[in-house]
Amino acid sequence: MITGSNCHCLVCRLEASLIAELEQESAGRECGLLAASSRVLASFPSPLDLVRELHTHDDANVSTSSDALLLELLKQHASAPTRSLCQRLLLLVFIPTIHRTASHVRAVFPTLAHDDAAQHVVCVFLEFLGSPELQTRRSHLAFAVARKLRRQVFRWAIHESRGAAPEEGAADPITDVEEAPREEPQYAEVFLRQFLDNCQKMGSLTLEERDLLVRFKIEGVTHQELAGRNGNSAQGVRHRIRRLLNRLRSLAHESRWQHAPEQLELFPR
Repeated sequence: MITGSNCHCLVCRLEASLIAELEQESAGRECGLLAASSRVLASFPSPLDLVRELHTHDDANVSTSSDALLLELLKQHASAPTRSLCQRLLLLVFIPTIHRTASHVRAVFPTLAHDDAAQHVVCVFLEFLGSPELQTRRSHLAFAVARKLRRQVFRWAIHESRGAAPEEGAADPITDVEEAPREEPQYAEVFLRQFLDNCQKMGSLTLEERDLLVRFKIEGVTHQELAGRNGNSAQGVRHRIRRLLNRLRSLAHESRWQHAPEQLELFPR
């Protein structure tokens, strides 16, 4: 849960509402049904204890134990009798991720309404819960959810900022850098992606190094998440990213790079 927050945005209000619902006696029957249908989930005294347990790992952190709990929740979510309760629990589990994604997209696209961005993140999350992409996944579930939210919401925000509704099957606007109005600061991430692509083409970055920086700087994947995916330590990933960013700062200072001021702002020391 979002501890120590004085925020009163739609996501925080949703969190408070969900907690209040689950603390009511009327939710007891649903909780009993869930506990009776799953030995894994029955080990927690209350549903909110389960949420707290998952939040101790960090909602986007990769962990075998959190994967096991999330897999069980998703399995129960597919069952009609426990669907409503599991949906509320999954929402609570991912409230920090949802809040972080909504805040990030608002920072990059300040013209978007606060509630519009938050509502879209929640809608994307709820749609993703029942998707084959998530249902067939067996590990790194929190990472997959966080990545999906970032990609889908960022895509929606670009279209909204252009005054056009997203079209099904349209090309990914994140990579459509030629059409982006480059003088606007909200397209800083688009500039960065183009810069990384150019660095790779010129041989200054390998494909693997480019992908690492895209995940860290654009998609917001943490050092811990990246370490979990490749078997390295979080400290090792942190040092490697720092070395890559130092290299890119030098490249961005060179006069042949366009939009150098915008790119340098994306490499804070």
